[in-house]
Amino acid sequence: MNYGLNKFLRWTIACSVLTAAVALGQSRPCSEDEAIRAETATDKLKTWDSVYRFYKQFSHCDDGSIGEGISNAVAKLLANRWNHFSEFVNLASRDKAFEQFVLRHVDKTIDWAHDAQKIHENARLHCPSNSDRLCKTLVAQTSAGSH
Repeated sequence: MNYGLNKFLRWTIACSVLTAAVALGQSRPCSEDEAIRAETATDKLKTWDSVYRFYKQFSHCDDGSIGEGISNAVAKLLANRWNHFSEFVNLASRDKAFEQFVLRHVDKTIDWAHDAQKIHENARLHCPSNSDRLCKTLVAQTSAGSH
């Protein structure tokens, strides 16, 4: 194979890998230090602002027990602090990736016997008028059989 073609193929493959990584939403790897700090930080996710700050700082560490901690915090906010749902709506309206981050964490790891039922009820019965789409998504995600 001639040198020019070989160089072109290597360049094409490198660009394809980078494009695929961007398309899959992969970001920088989570260092061991960041993972430790992220794990600790999940215990402090008590408000939507704290979840948003976590998302901005540690979303690339969203895996395993860290992901479960995020899911638990999101579920507790949606189940027990619905009166602050408008704070989530405001943040989500400005940052669609954050909205998806939160919705992705209403998952099979949350407490389905308690939190999922409360989230379902809150979204179905107490949805703010400007949040219909989000509430419908939450109702669907917490319906029986969706986990």
